Amino acid sequence: MTHLRYGLAFLLVLGCLNSVQGQGTCDVTYFLTVSESDDVLRTVEASSMTVEDSVSLSLPGTFDLDSVLGLAIDPVTGLYYMLGLGTLPPNPPSAVPYLFFYDPVGLFSSPVGSTLLDFNDLAFMPNGEIRAITNNLSPTGQTPQINFCDLNLLTGGPTDLCQFDDGDCGDSIAIDGTGNLYRGVGGCAFGARLQIPDPTGNTPCDLDTVGSLDPVLVDNPVRTITWWEEEQGFIWVMGDVDRSIYFLSLSGDVTLLGNADHDINGLAVITLQAPCPPSGNLFIRGDCNLDLGVNVADAVFLLSSLFVPGATPLACRDAGDVNDDGGVNVADAVFLLSSLFVPGSAPIPFPNIGDGCGDDPTADGQTCDSTGCP
Repeated sequence: MTHLRYGLAFLLVLGCLNSVQGQGTCDVTYFLTVSESDDVLRTVEASSMTVEDSVSLSLPGTFDLDSVLGLAIDPVTGLYYMLGLGTLPPNPPSAVPYLFFYDPVGLFSSPVGSTLLDFNDLAFMPNGEIRAITNNLSPTGQTPQINFCDLNLLTGGPTDLCQFDDGDCGDSIAIDGTGNLYRGVGGCAFGARLQIPDPTGNTPCDLDTVGSLDPVLVDNPVRTITWWEEEQGFIWVMGDVDRSIYFLSLSGDVTLLGNADHDINGLAVITLQAPCPPSGNLFIRGDCNLDLGVNVADAVFLLSSLFVPGATPLACRDAGDVNDDGGVNVADAVFLLSSLFVPGSAPIPFPNIGDGCGDDPTADGQTCDSTGCP
C-alpha cells in the first residue's frame, strides 16, 4: 500500500496559476460530504481533511431531514443531489425517503419527491440522468436483492433497471466520465470488493468482480465510493473506527488520503480557486541588498557580489535574477539599471517593487537563504 507523500500532487494543491497580485491563486481540491447521522453538508479541504464549511440541509418546518445518504453533482445543472430520510408537511407518522437537491449558488435545498424505496447511494450519468442503488430489499433470511434504478429528476420516483442478487450492507456506486458503472460491495458479512463493467454483459447489473483488492479495503465495511474523473480512480470511504479515506487507482494501488472527523455516507469532489500558500521564499526582484527597496544601490551590490573578491554574497539569488532568466550574472545588473533609468525599458518581472513581496512564479534553481520580506 502506498501512503500519502509529497509526490501525491493530486491531493495537495493541484496546479498554480500566476497572478498579478500577491502569491497567486491555486486550484484546491475539496470533498463535499454528507452523513446518515445528521443533515449537514460539509466542505472538507482534501489535503488536511479540515472541515472548512458546513450547512444544514433541512428547512425547519418545511423539509426536515434526519439523515442523508449519497451525494452526486449534476453535470448539466451543477446542483448537488442527495438521498434523505425526512418529512414534509403535513408531517407523516414516520420519515420518508426523498430525493432532494442543494443549490450551491442560491444556497438552498429543495425536495424533489419520494424515492419510495430504501436507496443507499446515487451517481450521475454523463448526460445528466441519475442512477441509484438500494439497500437489501429482501426479508431477513432470503436471498438478498439489491435494485439498481433510474430516478426521475422531476418526481424522485424510481424505474427499475436490474437487480444484484448479492450484497450485505453499504453497497455504493460510482459512474465514470464515459458512463461505466462500478459498485463497491458490502464488507459486513463478507469482505468488501469492487465490481467493474463486464464487457460481455447485457445489462448494467452485469459486472465483474475485482478479486485482488488491498486487504486494508477488504477487511472493513464500505461507506461510499466516488469516481474521481481527473485522477481516473476512486475515493473509497471506509466504515472503520478511523473513518479512513483512500484513493484506489484502476491498477489497484491504494493510497491513504487521510481520516475524517465525522461519518461519511456520501462524497463528491469539487475544485475551487484559493490563494496559494506562501512558500516561505517571498522576495522583491531587484532588491539585491534586501532593504525592501530597488535602486542603484542594488545594482552596485549585485555587481560587487559577482566581481569583487570578499564582497558580501547574494542572500537571495531570486532577487538577483532581475531579468528572471534562471541565472544571476552581469545581464541582471544591466537589466536593473535600464529599468530604473532608460525610458521604455522592460519592467522588472513579478514580484517587483510595485507588486510587493511575492513568490517566484518561475521554476528555476534560484532560492533565497534570507529575505527582507516579512
